[in-house]
Amino acid sequence: MDLMDSGAKFIPVQGTDLDPTLECLQASDSKRLEKKPGCRKLLIGVVLVVSAAVLALLTGLLVWHFRLRNDVRVRRVYIGSMGISNKPFLPEYEDPSSSQFNRMASLVGRQLKLIYAKDSVLDRYFQSSTVDAFSEGDVGSDSIVVYYQSEFDVPIHQQALLDEAIEALELQAGRPMGRHGRLLIQPVNPLDVNSVLSRAIDPRLTRTSSERKTFNIHVRNSGLVQSPGFPDSSYSPNVYLQWRLRADQGHRVRLSFHTLILEDDCQQDFIKIYDSLAPIEHRALTEQCGYPHHSLSFLSSGNVMLLTLVTSEEKNFPGFRANYSQIPLTEPKCGGSLTADKGFLSSPFFPSNYPPRTSCVWSIQVATDKFVKIQFNTFLVGNESKQCSSDYVEVNGQRLCGHGLKSTVITSQSNQMTVKFNSDSSYVDQGFTAEYEAFIPTNPCPGKFQCSNNLCINKSLECDGWSDCGDNSDEANCTCEATQMKCKNGRCKPKLWQCDSVDDCGDNTDEETCVKCKGEFSCKNGRCVSEKMMCDGKNDCGDGSDESKCERCKQTC
Repeated sequence: MDLMDSGAKFIPVQGTDLDPTLECLQASDSKRLEKKPGCRKLLIGVVLVVSAAVLALLTGLLVWHFRLRNDVRVRRVYIGSMGISNKPFLPEYEDPSSSQFNRMASLVGRQLKLIYAKDSVLDRYFQSSTVDAFSEGDVGSDSIVVYYQSEFDVPIHQQALLDEAIEALELQAGRPMGRHGRLLIQPVNPLDVNSVLSRAIDPRLTRTSSERKTFNIHVRNSGLVQSPGFPDSSYSPNVYLQWRLRADQGHRVRLSFHTLILEDDCQQDFIKIYDSLAPIEHRALTEQCGYPHHSLSFLSSGNVMLLTLVTSEEKNFPGFRANYSQIPLTEPKCGGSLTADKGFLSSPFFPSNYPPRTSCVWSIQVATDKFVKIQFNTFLVGNESKQCSSDYVEVNGQRLCGHGLKSTVITSQSNQMTVKFNSDSSYVDQGFTAEYEAFIPTNPCPGKFQCSNNLCINKSLECDGWSDCGDNSDEANCTCEATQMKCKNGRCKPKLWQCDSVDDCGDNTDEETCVKCKGEFSCKNGRCVSEKMMCDGKNDCGDGSDESKCERCKQTC
């Protein structure tokens, strides 16, 4: 019978009869321990086993990181448009529930699958495509434009490669390929594809919590579009709304905002307008949030436009209200030949934002004994960059872009000048206004003062204390009148401005050696500074006297 089962207690045997090989814990006797190697071997074995297990674990983690983790896939959505020739646009294509819409969408789906099959990357990761809308093609041609989205399931490390393959389609579409005709394979019912444009969707448009709605509006008759609830209530949180605006063929869509009040963080709430019926980033005209005060009137390049509103979970605001209408595509015209001694030119539709994909050329030619100069009174054209590769104004080969060129004057060295305006397919601006004038080279500013920047101003504005030229050249080397003081830099300023705590001279000499300051703080060195500058932690006087008697400085100053 087992002693444990019988309830008997186990009592260790004391005395010399105990087996000496069981005494493994007598570590205090080093000699005895050395004579019994069994425990050391056991310990070494355990260490080796644990080390092998840790090594195997690390090896497994490395294998997962460098091989298995590469197989982690992400959903990648691309929004695109496809131009199809020899297919007339049918009114039924405006209705996604019509049989004609679904029949053409099926053909487009087959065509997209064949296009992707031509590229190993696209073919490997392609999942599905969905057609969202159709619109008319170019005026006077039997063609349509289809707007679609395609979904791919791609490993994380292959995303950049997939983007490159998608963008390459734009260059390949419709390109001939020897005797086999087009590069794109045709399905059984061939679609004559003449263009493809596709880009990854703005990730803010894929928020899974968003409520999605689409509104279709024909703008033949003018009307209003506004955020839901405006103006009685704020817009709802977590929504993604689309307004598809269509004009008659041969017309543009005009959308002008009366009110726009959104959260000032564009990562949360924003509107975005596209020159298409799908949110293709390369067709985005503008993105707005907050409470903008600049021009908010936009025009399409063709007869369609998409307005989107995206909101986040918190901080709801009043929203927007805008007027829509349609205008003829061919009016007004820009560019042309100008032969008068002076004239005016501007970007198309100014003060509204110019439309995308627009090009204008003005050829100016005056009498042979004169030169030509042009002065920009307004200049809001694209983003400033060295290349000015997107939107720009070009004067005799010199490209200009950005927002800092107001009052800029450019002169020619002959009686001719060429002015070009160009806008690309995305992100428009308000544009420019300019005046040109012929002048005799020996007298570029007849009866006026010529600034160093070639600007001409009335002589009465010279040495009046104000920089009317913009570069202070009208205030340099002046002989001051009795009512003026002369600054060390040579400028003349009204004596009334002396010792008023404002640096009117530009070198602070009008605020030095002041006997008495006019309602301001008098520094020990004679300078005057505003009382608001006292005890602000800054040495505005220059000698520290505005900071020397501050309560907070009694222990630290």
